[in-house]
Amino acid sequence: MKRYHIDNYIVLGKKYYEEDNLLKALYYFDKAYKSGMDKDVQLLLNIAIIYDELDEYETAIKYYNQILDIDKDEARAYYGIAILYDHEEEFEKAIPYYEKAIECDPNYDRAYFFLAYAYDQIGEEEKAINNYNDVLKINPNDFWTCVNLGSIYEQKDELNKALELMKRALDVDNTHYMVLFNMGVLMSKKNKTEKAKNYYKKAIEFNKHYAYSYLNLGVIHRDEENYDQAINIFTTGIDNNKESVFLYYNRACCYLKTDQLVEAEKDILDVLTLHPKMADYVQNDRELQSLINYSSSIKCILE
Repeated sequence: MKRYHIDNYIVLGKKYYEEDNLLKALYYFDKAYKSGMDKDVQLLLNIAIIYDELDEYETAIKYYNQILDIDKDEARAYYGIAILYDHEEEFEKAIPYYEKAIECDPNYDRAYFFLAYAYDQIGEEEKAINNYNDVLKINPNDFWTCVNLGSIYEQKDELNKALELMKRALDVDNTHYMVLFNMGVLMSKKNKTEKAKNYYKKAIEFNKHYAYSYLNLGVIHRDEENYDQAINIFTTGIDNNKESVFLYYNRACCYLKTDQLVEAEKDILDVLTLHPKMADYVQNDRELQSLINYSSSIKCILE
């Protein structure tokens, strides 16, 4: 087959891939592959990536391994295999492949990033921190690295380090709900309550379906004994997140504080319906004892 025919298959494959028509893209890439391009690393990468996106992981690995048979130092193939294990949450299997990708390409920032994430998922916090910092050496303003590393420092109560990273992330994108939410958490921990409220409100503005923003904002108002405002926030959160059990639970507690027993009962019944495993938690919550004594329906479920 003449070279221009093969090149045309590759062009068509790229075109359909960019249009997110994966099956058509795969059809043309496969035609190029069968026309004598079975040693072309870039073509094999394109095919492997499509099989990954089609959730056909075993076939994707086959093509990645074929690449490694051609070039044992191809970092992208090791990275691709690692990503496949990552999809399956087999982080311990993914880690050696990320490390091999980095060995082949010491500036492979995405390999450092996902290696850090994998270490974080298996509880290797310091290794996660080290690899996130390696990303920042390559790309000091990598948004998700700043957010993820900042979150680790926040959990370790190293608030100044966390704040520096979150501010850096805000400089990159001040409209992303996750960094706004995390800024709310940090402001709360620093007892800057009004700033925390504003960040949670902004997080909700940019993503009304992230229930934890409503939770944290509502809890601030609840702790200030501003129960009506807390109820309004939890209600808006429930309207946008129908199955967020903790919003019903916290609203029920606020209803109890304002002697709205019927509304509190309904919320706790919804909690027990949505998440039956909450029964022990409900039963052992001292704040809810008066409601349990009041409601035969709740008693029946708990018994």
